[in-house]
Amino acid sequence: MRPCMTKGILGLLAELITKEIDNLNQLEETTLNSDLSQGYALKELTELLILPLTAHSALVFRVRAEGADGAADSPTDHPFCAGVQGYALKELTELLISFLELESVRSRHKAPLLATVLHGYLSLRRLVIQRTKLVDETQERLLMLLEDITSGTEAETRQFMAICVETVAKYGRSDVRTPVFIFERLCSIIEPELNELGPFLLSLEKDPQQEDFLQGRMVGNPYPSTDPGMGPLMRDVKNRICRDCELVALLEDDTGMELLVNNKIISLDLPVKEVYRKVWLPSASSDTEPMRIVYRMRGLLGDATEEFIESLETKTDTDRDDEETYRMANVMSDCGGLQELLRRMEYIEDLQRSRPLLTVLLRLTGLCIKTRQNRAALTRPELRAVAVMLRLLALCLKADPELVAGPPGGPTVTQQLLQIMAVVLAEATSLDLDEYRRFASTCGSVEQIRLLLSHVHMAQSKGAGALLQQLMRVLPFLTFGSEEKMRLLIDHFQPVLDFDEFDASQPAESAALLESLCALTAGIETNCMGNQLKDMFVAAGVVERALTYLRQHAPPGKKALLNTNDEQWKSFLSRPALSYALRILAGLATKHEPTQLAVAAESIPIIHRLEQVSSDQHVGSLAENLLEALRTNRQVGAVGSWGRAQMWGGYCEQYSLEKKRMAMAMRKHQLDALGMRANDKGQVAIKSSVLRQLDDISDEQGLTCVICREGYRFQPTKVLGIYTFTKRCPLDDAEPKQRKTMGYSTVTHFNLVHVDCHMAAVRLARARDEWESAALQNANTRCNGLLPLWGPQVAESAFAHCLARHNTYLQESTGHRDVGYQTTVHDLKLLLLRFAQERSFSDDSGGGGPQSNIYIVPHLMHMALYVINSTRIGQRELKNVTTQLGAASDRWVETSFEPDGPLFWMAMAPLVLAPDGWRQLRLRCLARLLVLAQARHTRPGGGRALTERQPLPWAVYRPWAIFWGLVDGLYTMVLSRAAPEAGGADWCAALAEYIRHHDQALLEACDRLLRHYQQELLPAASLAEMLDVLGVLAEAGDPDTFLREALQQVP
Repeated sequence: MRPCMTKGILGLLAELITKEIDNLNQLEETTLNSDLSQGYALKELTELLILPLTAHSALVFRVRAEGADGAADSPTDHPFCAGVQGYALKELTELLISFLELESVRSRHKAPLLATVLHGYLSLRRLVIQRTKLVDETQERLLMLLEDITSGTEAETRQFMAICVETVAKYGRSDVRTPVFIFERLCSIIEPELNELGPFLLSLEKDPQQEDFLQGRMVGNPYPSTDPGMGPLMRDVKNRICRDCELVALLEDDTGMELLVNNKIISLDLPVKEVYRKVWLPSASSDTEPMRIVYRMRGLLGDATEEFIESLETKTDTDRDDEETYRMANVMSDCGGLQELLRRMEYIEDLQRSRPLLTVLLRLTGLCIKTRQNRAALTRPELRAVAVMLRLLALCLKADPELVAGPPGGPTVTQQLLQIMAVVLAEATSLDLDEYRRFASTCGSVEQIRLLLSHVHMAQSKGAGALLQQLMRVLPFLTFGSEEKMRLLIDHFQPVLDFDEFDASQPAESAALLESLCALTAGIETNCMGNQLKDMFVAAGVVERALTYLRQHAPPGKKALLNTNDEQWKSFLSRPALSYALRILAGLATKHEPTQLAVAAESIPIIHRLEQVSSDQHVGSLAENLLEALRTNRQVGAVGSWGRAQMWGGYCEQYSLEKKRMAMAMRKHQLDALGMRANDKGQVAIKSSVLRQLDDISDEQGLTCVICREGYRFQPTKVLGIYTFTKRCPLDDAEPKQRKTMGYSTVTHFNLVHVDCHMAAVRLARARDEWESAALQNANTRCNGLLPLWGPQVAESAFAHCLARHNTYLQESTGHRDVGYQTTVHDLKLLLLRFAQERSFSDDSGGGGPQSNIYIVPHLMHMALYVINSTRIGQRELKNVTTQLGAASDRWVETSFEPDGPLFWMAMAPLVLAPDGWRQLRLRCLARLLVLAQARHTRPGGGRALTERQPLPWAVYRPWAIFWGLVDGLYTMVLSRAAPEAGGADWCAALAEYIRHHDQALLEACDRLLRHYQQELLPAASLAEMLDVLGVLAEAGDPDTFLREALQQVP
């Protein structure tokens, strides 16, 4: 293979491919039909493909011979004359591709072949008359080859970009199709495009809360995005809804209807595809799920609280480093690409024919100016960049608006061009003065400035506000450095600077010109070039006219504070020209000392009074902007926080004193209304006897509703409930069965609510699910249950009804149909195990911690106690607890793996077993849990006997010892005051009554238990330390002996 490569077979193939393509191009230009016999001259070359690759030396010889002599034969004299146009070209291409499939050949020779492949592909794209199926196939193969050989390192990509620029320069000015592909390719390299979205579905749904107000319904859900009226903008979707539902009044009103996606209000100016991509897809369950759009009347049920999406630019998009992101664009200035872009812009004469080319030129130029290197290159006078764009701008301004329309929701072609010009012109202002003057000499003539000013009137008449703003942004730059241009610009606005005449007639044309002048003055750069233009504005009397207008019509007055009820001030504030005068002065005064001094000389008191005005014309804000512009001048703002005392003496002091006097008067008035008074020291005291009676009113103590903030003190008969989250789970993970016994586990954020308040909130939020609405009250924590509390004065019937509702909630959320006191005890057991094993409480619910969940323990106990007491089974369960916890040691290992094992009965104990009974059994219970830990660690699959009796590390026993410590802590810290003398059934009833009547005491006791758990149980590093902190060390004896004896007494 190597000898063939060195003899240049690839170069020869490239030459023959180019020759064949040139032949097709010549036929394209000179004939009106496709000659089916074309390509015979390369017939022998195609036959070479069937030769073995080992015969490459002979192949090269034949290729060279055919290349030299084949043209002498006549296509019609050879039996291959039945060939089809492009056959030889296709086979030549396949032969070239077969060589480049070898990695060693491709890595060495792809760079020299890149220009040939690119030129070939672009030439074939242009064919129309000579296009055949084989030509199409060859074009596709060349494109695939082009993709393959251009996907490499950054250096290879830069080389390809340079070749693209060289290639496009070969095509004449009349070719407006071929450069489009090259420039699009360059755009995709500089800024890789996102994958194109295919068709998707939209589901248009009415807001359920407005069913009674909006007629009709979108019955075709889901709608394909390709349906008429489903884009390109969200406004089109809104109009489709209005037409289908016969909401004619809202069809032309963009403020009457809101569209919501993902519970966010979407601007009607946003493209539907981008909303689907950036708002809907990130949270959709699948890519095929229809985008749900909810429509509703704006303000019908109050002000909206949802987020308003006005722009889809993310923080990442706006904060990225353009120099790094668009670094590949710098190749354009290195290889002459910017010159080629400008040359192609110069070639454009017919916008209709060149529209695709112009669009891609502006996009590529917009990407290039993202980097400083390219911006600096475009300011070089020899490129005449601004002059070229000015000529193109004139064409765009004269063109039909539909011809220069931009993408849906995007800027027009004219606006894109103005944005590019503004960036280049702003960059030029950083040049040295001499360099800028040379640059300014290429920024258009006086006639071009006059032409742009004439288009200002046209933009005003067409209502193109955005275009007008951009024109006013660019115009000052174009005049910098030329007094003639600046004078022309100022003279253009002189006729409308008679503010009194404008107040009298208010012609629409004059208002539009004044609006343009305000935009122009606000956009003048704050550098030496901009100050030169502002100097000319001052010399032309613009500033003096505006100040004279203010001084002549402002009512006289010495008070610093404005009396807005004064008729003279009302008349002054209603003058139409006032806002324009303030805006012009603010624009010219920004960092321009002559204007600042002129304004500060006599007019600051007037402007300062205007600053206090609140009106529809925003006069107060405009006056404030003008004062802020004056603050930057040290001569104007040398003293005081307001920065203007030096210019008007004691005016600021007078203003402050008057404001203070009015504030004190208002304070006295408000205090009198409240029955209070302030003494000389400013201290507030009560002077009303009625207010003194408020001392007897105390705040709500204990449990309170998160909605109405009232508890048992002010709403004693209402049922309070705890928001809970319950999840289906196994009762014991160690159960040695393939299908474990299922139950449920409850956690909470311990937010309480009146059941009535909860139901009322659900009714008001009809658009949301019950628990979605409840999550808002539950600190944005998931919930699916409402555990009721039986308050001291709550009727039993009301509590029982709410408890039945809670059981229904449990059944719905867990699928567990047998909800009783046993499942509640299992729930309590699993909650205590979360503490013992230090597992998170908020993995599933998203909120709630140890404190919230320790608070719910007494109320879970009360839920089970209510059933036990109602069914009078307390004595039976007491017998079961004492029997199970006092069981013989021969069953300890076997029951360690049962869901209803020692953990369950220890969780049941506080409900039915009095503290005395617990003290008698607690060490036996501890020994049993130590055996349970040994058994589960050494025999995870279950069994009847221990396989290892040697004590294990403390970490094995620690969680179970903590569980025992929590149960013991419930007795000693939480329930110790329930009924010390009660026992048996009396304990169940007494405990239920204690929990019912002592909510505040229980909260405090649970806090003590939590501190005990966190500060004493968790830090315990050994069994001895655990027994010590629990106060049973003396009773248990030596801890090591206690552990060994426990392990030895079981089978």
